[in-house]
Amino acid sequence: MGNMNGKVYSAIDCLMEYRSNREKYLPLIDHETSLFRRVTETDDINIGWDCGFIGNRPYFIECWSPGGMTMITVFISTIGIEDYSIPELEKLLIEDAGIYSRKEGYFSPTLIPRFFDSNGNEFFSINILVGMDDEDAVIEGGGYLTSFRDLNKLNAGDGVSGPFPFTPESI
Repeated sequence: MGNMNGKVYSAIDCLMEYRSNREKYLPLIDHETSLFRRVTETDDINIGWDCGFIGNRPYFIECWSPGGMTMITVFISTIGIEDYSIPELEKLLIEDAGIYSRKEGYFSPTLIPRFFDSNGNEFFSINILVGMDDEDAVIEGGGYLTSFRDLNKLNAGDGVSGPFPFTPESI
């Protein structure tokens, strides 16, 4: 469940709000139009996604599992926050947006890469370790995840351009 204007909405509702009113918002990563496989070519497992807004700044969260770990990756536009430090980005996500909160054992990211999506927009890619194997999670929150199957069905029905090597139903 994403945050939109201080209220909680489903990830799909937030995504549809963004798509209907793009001019009101900063860019959202192009992953919002992607089709996701359940298991990637590198054997990572895609678990779920969420999206919402911090003011006019949309965010997109992917939860995934590489080799016994559970991670969330938060993608947010760098526009207006290009020079934010790691503590400032954590404050934005934890205190300002309330996306997640720290628990015992939490480690701050040591590096937050930037990259450009296929639309030429720059984003932070903030990777947060949720937990290892059967250990307790070190964060609370992280969004209310929606199945990638729901995003795939939405995107396949929205005329998202391919070609894709698979169909939403096969994921």
